[in-house]
Amino acid sequence: MTMKRKQAPLRPLSIVTFLNFAARGLTSPFISLYLISVGFTGTQIGIVLSLSAALRLFLPPLLNTIADRTGLHRRFFYGLVAGNATATLSLSITAFSQVLLGANVILRDSLDAPTASLLTQLTITRLDQLKQDIYGKIRAWGSVGWAVTTFGSGLIFAAGGYFGLFLVAALLNYSSLILWQKIPASTLSEPLDKTKNDERAPLQRPRGFYILMVSWFMFFIGMSSIGGFVFPFFQQELGASNAMIGILSGIGAIAEVPYMMVVDRMMRRLNIRWTMMIGMLGMASIWTIYTFLPSAIWIVPLMFIRGAFYTFQYVANTLIISRISHPANAATNLTIAQVTVPALAQLLFAPIAGIIFDMYGARVLLRLVSLVAVLAVLLLVAFRKTLAATPTTSTATL
Repeated sequence: MTMKRKQAPLRPLSIVTFLNFAARGLTSPFISLYLISVGFTGTQIGIVLSLSAALRLFLPPLLNTIADRTGLHRRFFYGLVAGNATATLSLSITAFSQVLLGANVILRDSLDAPTASLLTQLTITRLDQLKQDIYGKIRAWGSVGWAVTTFGSGLIFAAGGYFGLFLVAALLNYSSLILWQKIPASTLSEPLDKTKNDERAPLQRPRGFYILMVSWFMFFIGMSSIGGFVFPFFQQELGASNAMIGILSGIGAIAEVPYMMVVDRMMRRLNIRWTMMIGMLGMASIWTIYTFLPSAIWIVPLMFIRGAFYTFQYVANTLIISRISHPANAATNLTIAQVTVPALAQLLFAPIAGIIFDMYGARVLLRLVSLVAVLAVLLLVAFRKTLAATPTTSTATL
């Protein structure tokens, strides 16, 4: 089989990844700003994020467990994308009521992260089938999609305001459904009956998985706080406009692309575990540096540096979870790592983060969560031997 024939089945996944992240680029950076524009306080935003996290604690893992047991992952993906697009389109429609708008944000958030998580595992499955270890290169299309829309978000906002942003995001998600039959029907590399012969029980998880999840929980105390409050911080204290927020987000995404292209090679030479820890520590450093900036223009060079660290932690963690998981439980484990654990961190800390934001300011909040992220890395260092001994379904070094 030629390289062209091997790569042909990856094109639909590359396009769907591009469209999915392009849609997210028009929502994720702007939802908190939108809520503030209609009268939400930092504390109220924290409550909305916390309630959203509470729903994500049980709904996505439940859906993915059903998908794992039935092998109907593609059908679940279709439903998640369609629901996400509809909820996004409704954000402006429900603005007349804070209760309804908050509920709609909660619904959208509960569908957004699981969509990306399931798409990730379907992509890894296709790569395993084709014997191609190039997940970073496929994921790079997501960064390109995010960059394209965020760079253009200023023009969209000028033409249609927040409604325009959410309308385009919904249309991008709806358009990705055209290719839904081109992606793998299941995350199982082999038929379901063959995976039952695996020596490990599907629900058996190694000790290293739980250590990794504790560290990931601590790290996402920071990631969830950054996601909810860093753009209001850029706008309120560093003077960034909505157009500049879009440009900054676009720079951050496009800066990931060159690193996405080389991270697979880096992980093979270094190892996945150390690549992830370097990324986590680098992200914590970036958050701290934000608090010392005198104006928004200084964020630009930091976004280029952030691209490397974000890529390292995201891709490495994704592949670690996939490679230590039983084939019949891979989607569930990835959802636990990328949806449930972040949701738990957000549920427990988002209200506290909102109060800190209102009472002490974003600088104190960012420095606090940076410290927690450093502690998360130190936990992984302390248990590095346990992680290194974790069984894997791949020949890649952990």
